[in-house]
Amino acid sequence: MEQLVLLDDCHEEAMNLYIHHLKEVQDILHGTGLYFRYGHDFQTWVLKQKEHHLGIQVDEDLVPSTLYLYMKNHEIIGTIDIRHTLNEQLLKKGGHIGYSVDPYYRKQGYATKMLKEALKVCHEWDIWPVLVTCNENNKASQRVIEKCDGVLENKYKQTLRYWIGEEK
Repeated sequence: MEQLVLLDDCHEEAMNLYIHHLKEVQDILHGTGLYFRYGHDFQTWVLKQKEHHLGIQVDEDLVPSTLYLYMKNHEIIGTIDIRHTLNEQLLKKGGHIGYSVDPYYRKQGYATKMLKEALKVCHEWDIWPVLVTCNENNKASQRVIEKCDGVLENKYKQTLRYWIGEEK
């Protein structure tokens, strides 16, 4: 059974495999939170993700966020980063949720399942409505967002901006 799991030290091997799979098909590793910012050092990355989850020592240009792994057994199917609030940049591009799926698990419905689970977390945490964005050329992500009831508000440069949910 698949489930959202908070990133922790025990996930290093699984994350290394996940990142290896992503690098096989793309240069940018979407949905991996702050991995590159901290020199690809796994332990530092885990520590910083925990701080960002708690809203402490958050880098000035970032916002508090929580990185989840979407796992099946001990394999990472994908990652999903929930941003607790939006800054000016995220309001234009990035939104509340960023995600990616291991290329070996794409086109199997996992992105939709991940986003639905993340939306439940957002609703519980009063992050509602939720802004989710994607590149206008990313048809797969557009379909995922629309399956999760995303309503296109507008386009900012090459970024499509969708809102999910109504005011509580």
